[in-house]
Amino acid sequence: METTIVISQIFILAVVVLIGSAAARFRVLTNDTKDMLSKVIFNISLPLMLFTNFLKLEATPRLIANSFVVLALSGLIILFMLFTGWAASKLFRIKAGEAAVFKTHSMFGNTIFLGFPLITALYGGEGLLYASMFQLVSTVMMWTVGVIVLTHGKGIPWEKSIYKVINPNTIATITGIIFFMLSVKVPKVIITPLSELGAANTWLSMLYIGAMLVFSKVGDLLKKKSLYIISFNRLVFVPALLISLFYIFGAVAGLSFDKLVISVIILEASMPCMASVVIMAKEMGADDRQAVGNVFVSTIISIITLPLVVMALGRFL
Repeated sequence: METTIVISQIFILAVVVLIGSAAARFRVLTNDTKDMLSKVIFNISLPLMLFTNFLKLEATPRLIANSFVVLALSGLIILFMLFTGWAASKLFRIKAGEAAVFKTHSMFGNTIFLGFPLITALYGGEGLLYASMFQLVSTVMMWTVGVIVLTHGKGIPWEKSIYKVINPNTIATITGIIFFMLSVKVPKVIITPLSELGAANTWLSMLYIGAMLVFSKVGDLLKKKSLYIISFNRLVFVPALLISLFYIFGAVAGLSFDKLVISVIILEASMPCMASVVIMAKEMGADDRQAVGNVFVSTIISIITLPLVVMALGRFL
């Protein structure tokens, strides 16, 4: 049943991605309008989706306890993924210019544009709650640890990276958490339009990804071996290792976690490379074309790997 859901959901999302690609091909979406679409997503639909999701859930001791577990595990797993990226870059002797982007993309996946819609379809509002917690940790680490890794000693001052943590999405998530913890009730006449607009985020995000793939022109990059190494690392090796570790913890050591919590965290860690790293790389003077290639190849391959990850989660956890 779960396999059918994930395959159906990925193909549903893929149809919208194809519509976005067609719109870009026929110049309905241009580079300028694509960038504007990104701003609408980042500043309006995504924050509203994050905020209103917290308001749909009733704070219970189990949900609150699980939320703290997600925050702690997310930080540890993202740092672990940085380590695997560093080890792979050394093992395969990836050049210094590519290695910075390689290690950054090892840490950060497309948890918002692809992860949130998929997790919502599979696990509902509670799953999205945990995914939002994962994303909060990811955002903080992206603009702190991620900036250090990506700039690779270029001397970017801390203040220029830390202030970027304060954005509409982190504000919406933190506000939503406060409302959730305190059980604050918002009138239906207010929450309904906010919720409906936030629900549009899924489809707007897929249109953006489709347009981005057209405008990126990654043909020449497809010969680079690092694109396929990072895809294997993110989409196969890390998920398999995490599933194995949590299986051993539960079956052998008796350290069991909530299945939904672990499933959401591992699925978020299994997403293709984060599209936002492309923009981040350009701003920080890193190899943004390499970042585009990582996103393109890993996104295509994830159509195959994500259903396999969900199947493995259902089988072993």
